Amino acid sequence: MNSHWLKPSAWTLSCALMMAAVPMRSAHAQDNGATDIQKVVPQGKLPGQLAPYYIRSGEGERWLVGGLVATLIARGQDTGEMFETAILTGGRDANFPQHTHARSHEALLVLDGEVEFWLGNGHYVMHRGDYASIPPGTPHALKMLSHRTQVLSWTTGKEVGPLYKALGQTYAGHVQPEKVDPTIAADLKKKAEATADVRFDARPLAKGTPQRVQNATLPEKNVPYVLAAGEGQRMVAGDQLFTFLGDQKNSDGRFIAVMTEGPPGPMIPAHYHEKHTENFFCLDGLMTMRANGETLTVYPGDYVHVPARTIHAYQLNSPYTRFVGFLTPGLFESFFRTLGDKYDGYVYPQKPLPFRFDRVLAKINELDLKLVESPAPKK
Repeated sequence: MNSHWLKPSAWTLSCALMMAAVPMRSAHAQDNGATDIQKVVPQGKLPGQLAPYYIRSGEGERWLVGGLVATLIARGQDTGEMFETAILTGGRDANFPQHTHARSHEALLVLDGEVEFWLGNGHYVMHRGDYASIPPGTPHALKMLSHRTQVLSWTTGKEVGPLYKALGQTYAGHVQPEKVDPTIAADLKKKAEATADVRFDARPLAKGTPQRVQNATLPEKNVPYVLAAGEGQRMVAGDQLFTFLGDQKNSDGRFIAVMTEGPPGPMIPAHYHEKHTENFFCLDGLMTMRANGETLTVYPGDYVHVPARTIHAYQLNSPYTRFVGFLTPGLFESFFRTLGDKYDGYVYPQKPLPFRFDRVLAKINELDLKLVESPAPKK
């Protein structure tokens, strides 16, 4: 993959001028392991150790679990044991039986198709873009209702990913088999309970007609909830719309989930974080990402892992680009609330609002944000 620096726009240059008022530290003069991780060139595969990397759509470690294909795109050993991410793909009637996680917080985002979902005492139908937050100890189950359904599962810690290995078998395919028994044997469930943070619940699931997800607000504490596509706490900065699907109070500070969407624009200034990890999963459109000097073109379904101290930046390239970010721990919430303004709309503004980066600069020492000098563009 060819690497190149994009030419700076007037917006980028104006930001650079504002940054000049802030002491910036060289990327080559950091401690706490920053120098080492900033030398890592991201590769398109699971690294097996904490490192920046990317995974193309459909790739990853794949397991066939009943009627589901579980594609792991982030495992505990790849993320410093902070979180794991799996894409669950299946056809109609593929399911995952009712279970709980004692220590792990799970978040689900429907990527495609239709899902019947049980969460605590709730019974729902979820469509593309719907989100669910599942705190530890919450019973939940899902059943896929359409012929091709995909769900992104994000879990804290390192104890949920191993259940797919315990329940399933390695799988070379990229889509679910045409015909497969969705039942998971009792002995495999016991094996998973012995090796992963999971307990299966044999109580019958609620019957009747599930409720279409309509909730539009975040709760004020860490409780189970579902959120309809496009809903959440919306903020705007310039021409980009940020929507909190979950903030720190919904996860006891363990992570935040933010949807970002907008039109083509300049590359944001290169930066890194000392205390939290960012993850980018492209849903629509086209992005460019820089990570430790490597330039990546990011398409829908692609995933980029940016651990703490990795120098990175992103750019939206298509008329409508949308990506979801999971940031852990959730301390970077203050950045979005400092930069953005509350917004009632559901699409990015056609006329960009003033970009208030001056607010960030005024609080730079309170934010986990380290700006770095942009290198000169290559000719």
